[in-house]
Amino acid sequence: MDSNILKTVVLSSLEKIFPESCPEEKELTHLSALSGEPISFQVAYKIVSGDIDAATVFARITAELPISLYSVGFVPAFQAADPNLNDKYRSGLFPDKLLEKKVNPKMSVKHYPWMGIHVEEDSLHISAQRDSWRSLWITVNERQKYLKGGTYPIKIEFFSGNNGQRIGEASVDIKIISARLPKQELKCTNWFHCDCLCDAHSVEPFSDRFWEIFADYVDKASLNGMNTLLTPCFTPPLDTPIGEERMTVQLVDVYLSNGKYSFDFSKLEKYISIASKNGIKYFEHSHLFTQWGAKHAPKIMACVDGKYKRIFGWESVAWGKKYTEFLHAYIPALLDFLKSKGLDRKFIFHISDEPSPENRESYTKAKNAIGDLLDGYTVGDALSHYEFYEDGTVSTPIVVTTSIEDFYGRSKHLWAYYTGGQCSDGLSNRKLNCSGERNRMIGIQMYMRDIEGFLHWGYNFWYDALSQGFIDPGTDSCFYCGANPATAYLVYPSLNGKCIQSIRQKVFYEGICDMRALKALEKLIGKKETRGFVEDFFGNVTFFTHPGSAENLLLFRELLNQKIESSLNNK
Repeated sequence: MDSNILKTVVLSSLEKIFPESCPEEKELTHLSALSGEPISFQVAYKIVSGDIDAATVFARITAELPISLYSVGFVPAFQAADPNLNDKYRSGLFPDKLLEKKVNPKMSVKHYPWMGIHVEEDSLHISAQRDSWRSLWITVNERQKYLKGGTYPIKIEFFSGNNGQRIGEASVDIKIISARLPKQELKCTNWFHCDCLCDAHSVEPFSDRFWEIFADYVDKASLNGMNTLLTPCFTPPLDTPIGEERMTVQLVDVYLSNGKYSFDFSKLEKYISIASKNGIKYFEHSHLFTQWGAKHAPKIMACVDGKYKRIFGWESVAWGKKYTEFLHAYIPALLDFLKSKGLDRKFIFHISDEPSPENRESYTKAKNAIGDLLDGYTVGDALSHYEFYEDGTVSTPIVVTTSIEDFYGRSKHLWAYYTGGQCSDGLSNRKLNCSGERNRMIGIQMYMRDIEGFLHWGYNFWYDALSQGFIDPGTDSCFYCGANPATAYLVYPSLNGKCIQSIRQKVFYEGICDMRALKALEKLIGKKETRGFVEDFFGNVTFFTHPGSAENLLLFRELLNQKIESSLNNK
């Protein structure tokens, strides 16, 4: 809305609103979603004239739908340029943090007499500026309840606290289609780093305070489509320099007495219980061997004849007799525990992350040390080379998107992953300097390539390269791999122990919801016709297919919703 005091623009979740620029020409008036689906949009605003105190601007939202409201915070990216990236962003401040606002907090004028503020109850204070754009992020139905079909208007009004004058407003219509969004079938994991959580919030691993913080982080993960959780039965041997170690975050207590092993799974049981209560369905056992070669055992602590000490680590040969004996005692005990809880088929196992042809021999030896103990269970690793799957070395391939076309149509139970480096030629990614449409397109790509799972290595990796020091992700997003800002994390720590969500996290989940919406159409008209519907719009879709623009992707989703609605009515 154009106002002579406060200018407002309603924009989709895919647009980036920088302090110095706002894509005003892309204003939208309506959005649609399936019942049970969250949907987000933004309201950008800036003071353009008038004698308005920027510190005393208030907003009020009127809606008949469940609303979650966030103020968008900025994160600096110092090295946003990337020669392989066609999103023409620059270094500077990027919108990403979602700082939660309480809707209808009943803030009374009595709270602000010293400021001379006169504002109605149920308004909330926001930050408005004359020299830069700010924005509110609104997610409808964040908790994903099944809502009644219909069109619902949402109105956002802005007031001056100095005199109660309405200085701007914005509105958008949300259409809820009666068709339900199907349950998520995709297994989705972003590696959860417990040691980062401890360092960020100054808590001891698995202390009472740790579990409180952990529950909130897991809740925010599952709220945005993550249903699979890295589980540190032993300290994960990831991003660790040879000869060094990360903080001990070991859930399984190990005892060695008179040469025999025994195990206490109490902490693991608590971890699973809290995670399950907060939306997690599947669990990834930490890697059984070291990264990039599988040559060594992970760090494992144990109580040996009453003394707590490290019994395996870099000095331990992966396929050596001692570690092999340990695995043959541990894995059956673990499976017995999981079976007693009905969880053994909910676990995913890893040998070693990212094996390559150079270390194929050591990877094979490590796998052979396990023998048939995990036969019949899901065992998979991130990889790039088809021959690892072709000869059975890796049974569940978790393939980097730059190489996944080599696997398509030739392997079952195919997973996908990317890091910060997969950005060229249309590949999806969710770095700070990736456009919203590039982030979200992953859902359509995964549907068209029959992907069963998605993995990313960083939900909350807040260390520098190889875990060499904690860095605040809100002040330095480029600490890992320079030109890949925020590739290592999706969320931010707060001072009160709460998890701060991100725009990138929300947009990525919109992609998963696109995938689920396509599943909804498939149930109505069949897979062949659904794939044809996608190809009529995008052509042959691979992981290298770019959506073209935010408007193009939004148009596709609107057409998809219309197709679902018409097909439902014709049944």
